[in-house]
Amino acid sequence: MQIEKLAHIFREYDIRGIIDTEINDDFVYALGFVLADFYLQEGHTRLLIGYDTRKNSARYHDILTQVFSVKGLHVISLGLVPTPCLYFSIHHLGIFAGVEVTASHNPAEYTGFKLWNKKTSLCGAEIQKLFCSMQEFLHRLQKKSLTAQKYCHLLLQENSPRGFIGVYDCLPSYREKVLETIIPLSKSTCSLVVDGANGAAGKLCADLFKKAGANVIELFCEEEEDFPHHEPDPTRKKNLQALCKTMQEHQAKYGIALDGDGDRVVLVDKNCRVLKSDALMSIFINDITARKPNALFLLDVKCSQELIKEIEKLGANYLLTPTGHSHLKQHMLSTEADFGGELSGHFFHSENWYKTDDGILTALRAISLLEKNKLDLTVLPKWEHTFSTEEIAVPCTKEQKKHINRLAVQYFTQKYQGMAECITLDGIRCVFNSAWFLVRASQTSEQITLRFEAKTEEQFTALKQTVLTDLEKILRSSEIL
Repeated sequence: MQIEKLAHIFREYDIRGIIDTEINDDFVYALGFVLADFYLQEGHTRLLIGYDTRKNSARYHDILTQVFSVKGLHVISLGLVPTPCLYFSIHHLGIFAGVEVTASHNPAEYTGFKLWNKKTSLCGAEIQKLFCSMQEFLHRLQKKSLTAQKYCHLLLQENSPRGFIGVYDCLPSYREKVLETIIPLSKSTCSLVVDGANGAAGKLCADLFKKAGANVIELFCEEEEDFPHHEPDPTRKKNLQALCKTMQEHQAKYGIALDGDGDRVVLVDKNCRVLKSDALMSIFINDITARKPNALFLLDVKCSQELIKEIEKLGANYLLTPTGHSHLKQHMLSTEADFGGELSGHFFHSENWYKTDDGILTALRAISLLEKNKLDLTVLPKWEHTFSTEEIAVPCTKEQKKHINRLAVQYFTQKYQGMAECITLDGIRCVFNSAWFLVRASQTSEQITLRFEAKTEEQFTALKQTVLTDLEKILRSSEIL
């Protein structure tokens, strides 16, 4: 295994790559030893592990469990569960080390690992340290002419002390905790379609809505490893076509779309309008500020300026954060914020929860709030009309991405100094009186991403054209292109 060629799969928020060609059995054995050493050095003796529906996820779970035990860690398996159930179990059981075998919203050919240590998810430099540890471990094995799998089998033949391997069914406690935070729903007034994308969260989400009293139509809630109907990414409109069609057929009031491991969610109203995540955040923010006027909310840099204006109008407080669920989780802890969210569909709840992202909980709480307050989702949020884009992606290599991002920050800061508020905590967000744009390097894909929003179509078109033209100049001037 040439680990140096796999540096790109040690990403900002997790480890994620293509099954067999990038992540195979021997990679997972090696990762198991590296993670075991990491968790032991961090003072852990027990660890939780779960996995999603993908090909090899159960197998990789078993490999990691075996290696952890060989290294002396006591392992508690949660089985096939959504990532939010791992986060819940960490806090419910007080075992603050965990692994979820998942590639989240990526296509079926991907696999990966989300990692928890102590108070929050691993990200950034911590994951890069794991890559360095993998390099060192594999080089040591290479000198002994061993693979990680053979090394594990040699250790199994020794009579050294091992950690126990146990099983815990977290679902009853998770269901109970979620349901105690919402009001009962009514079949006569609350009909909804749950699109589970054949991932790990659909069945559980549908079951909770049924227990809450809603009239539930299940769509693609069966767990399948290859996501045969559509990719498990609810932020892409093409993946919501079947949901909208089913809603129309059943005249459903709401649509719920989950990603592959259940930590993201998208809401659809009865007119099949897809609610953007910052618009969904507005529902929670209005509810929280009604009870806590000085509440603090976290938003990632991709969120609408209209949401910021609404928070200011309500008299509450907000902080912008870099994009990424791991960044949001860390900021939720450090700021003691009351609620947080990002445009990609991660939502973080503090009230009677653990400041972690949970798509299932978010869906149930959102529908509960709408029904309790008799709110019409089709007219929410009550913002001024704006012209805006989804994310625009400009492909590039990993090396180019960092360089282009740095040049873009320098260029647009100089160009708009004194004309706009230039926010540079994650790429650059330039905010004008009635428009804004964002240019940033994606942390999960090899691309530069852009967003635009303006009050008028003329402003929108002009701003978009100007910035894209400027970005083309930056691309051409880059010596490494």
